[in-house]
Amino acid sequence: MNEHALERLEYPQVVEILASYATSGLGKREVAQLQPLSDRGEVERLLAETSELKALLMPEQDLPIGGLHDISFSLLKLEKGADILAVDEILAVGDTLRAARNVRNYIADAGETYAHVTAMAAGIGFFDDLEQHIDKTFNEGGAVRSTASPRLKNLRNEIQTLRGRVRGKLSSLLRSDIANHLQDTSIREIDQRPALAVRASAASKVRGVQRGRSDSGGTIFVEPEGVREMSDELAHAIDKEKEEIRRIILEVTAAIAEHLDDLRATLARMAHVDMTFAKVRMSRAMGMQPVELNSDGRIRLKGARHPLLLDLVERGGLKEVVPIDVHLGDDFHTLIITGPNTGGKTVALKTIGLLTLMCMAGMHVPAAAESSLPVLNNVFADIGDEQSIEQSLSTFSSHLTQIGQILREADEHCLVLMDELGGGTDPAEGGALAKAILEFLHERQVRTAITTHISQLKMLGYCVAGMENASIEFDVETLQPTHKVLIGTPGSSNALALARRLGLPEEVIARAENNPQDDGSAELLNELQAARGRVLADRERAEKLRTENEHLALELARKLEDAKAQELALKVSNGQAAYATLRELKREMEALRTEEPSKRALLMALGEMIDKIEAELERAPAVKVERKLRVGSRVHVRSLGRVGVLVELDEGAGRAVVDFGALPVKVALEEVEVA
Repeated sequence: MNEHALERLEYPQVVEILASYATSGLGKREVAQLQPLSDRGEVERLLAETSELKALLMPEQDLPIGGLHDISFSLLKLEKGADILAVDEILAVGDTLRAARNVRNYIADAGETYAHVTAMAAGIGFFDDLEQHIDKTFNEGGAVRSTASPRLKNLRNEIQTLRGRVRGKLSSLLRSDIANHLQDTSIREIDQRPALAVRASAASKVRGVQRGRSDSGGTIFVEPEGVREMSDELAHAIDKEKEEIRRIILEVTAAIAEHLDDLRATLARMAHVDMTFAKVRMSRAMGMQPVELNSDGRIRLKGARHPLLLDLVERGGLKEVVPIDVHLGDDFHTLIITGPNTGGKTVALKTIGLLTLMCMAGMHVPAAAESSLPVLNNVFADIGDEQSIEQSLSTFSSHLTQIGQILREADEHCLVLMDELGGGTDPAEGGALAKAILEFLHERQVRTAITTHISQLKMLGYCVAGMENASIEFDVETLQPTHKVLIGTPGSSNALALARRLGLPEEVIARAENNPQDDGSAELLNELQAARGRVLADRERAEKLRTENEHLALELARKLEDAKAQELALKVSNGQAAYATLRELKREMEALRTEEPSKRALLMALGEMIDKIEAELERAPAVKVERKLRVGSRVHVRSLGRVGVLVELDEGAGRAVVDFGALPVKVALEEVEVA
């Protein structure tokens, strides 16, 4: 990733904030090395780890990672052949093993829902025996336990006995004539030798070895002759204790060295876990969210806030941060932001770049969850004062140096951000150069966002497909930007409004407003903006009419279908009535033949009529009402004898799903008819 862009977009400052959320020096060191990645698979994995760990620790739980230390220096010493570690180094190893075990066990209970977190902890080793060895050897204060070895226990018992004998002897001396020559009756230990505080004037009257003198010189510390032999025994026992302690520490150090490779691998895993936990803590503190990733260069930020401004709010240096909505890479891939020099444009530019970098580093970003950011090959930025005293370059020359690198290296998989493009030189030449630069990047499909005051560039936003204007909304009354990004609307410098508001003479402002050197570009831009507004309004009205016409067409089609169904039903009804009449006539004629048998000839004629009518009725097809089945229609299921609502229709499979108010039921299509 381009280092210059990282600096200009203040990515290192975000890393510093993230490091402050790490729980250990190990995690802080890991965070310091965090870089944006251009591998989408890796970015997805890092984001998933952060999101899953945040969900696992909901609502506000902490990961049991306390006690983690950066023991890499101790491991390096062992790798280089050191045979003994300091006690505090061994204790740090023990604390780190305990933290690793706690984290491993906590995450092991997470289950399959947190697959990425589980995989993240999979590399944490098992060191139960080593951890217990350290715990059994040292107490919480770092002293070697007497139970660390039988020999150490015996030596300490011997030392305790000897100390008791020495104190007993000294106590008896304190009750003798020597007491008259003492400053006090307390027993000192000078260089691990017992001593009494004798007045300097009486030092010659107390036989023994002088072990020291007070700062004032008035007191001599004397080891009495009567305890010297016992003191020698005590000193010898203490020396043997020190030798045994060293042997024990060497033994523990050797045990640590046996696991050197596994410890190094576990330490790397724990560093990554602590860094991920830091991301979670920062995400909580700043109300950050994971965003959708894309590989086609689309930047769509909703409610985006600059993280350094959020940190300033946290520290009480700012009241609030106004969220911005900005997008790039859908309908257009070049965004031209204009407006007054009040900081809003540059903040918007940096917010776009910084949130993209944070996302590519696997961090959540301070924006709404429906935001989307790309995984890019590189990000370039030319922002701020690029003046170089060391290289004797002016601001403009330094800008051109950076832009030259951008033009050589940027492609369609890169994001380019440039602040005040074309500024710092003659307006005409600067405008022509800026236009050429922007067109060069645009032709190569580079995702580009710039800020500028140059009217020629605003024209491009109207005239070139794939370029779009934007501005930072400005409140002329308060002389402050609202910081809201208005896509599709170019901004003006508001210089005259600001001048009037700040009290410049009206005569000066009037002359400026009627400047005969005005090239008319502002008026043209206003006309273009007005025309654009009319086009957008016409497009909105046309879209509204199209939607209304679609609804009307659907309604007419439905009514036409209903009318056809009613017409068919009427025809069927009329036909059925005619058949009913014929059947009734047949019944009456049969009754007549039965009742009047004497009228045989008539009856025979009627019989022939009945036979004809019956033959006609048999040939007549059964007439059914064919009403089309539609999802949402009320239908009757013959096999169930119930009426419900058709919710699914599969004519190919001959199946339908009908909702009877409780649970949907799947039935054969042939069993369904319109109710």
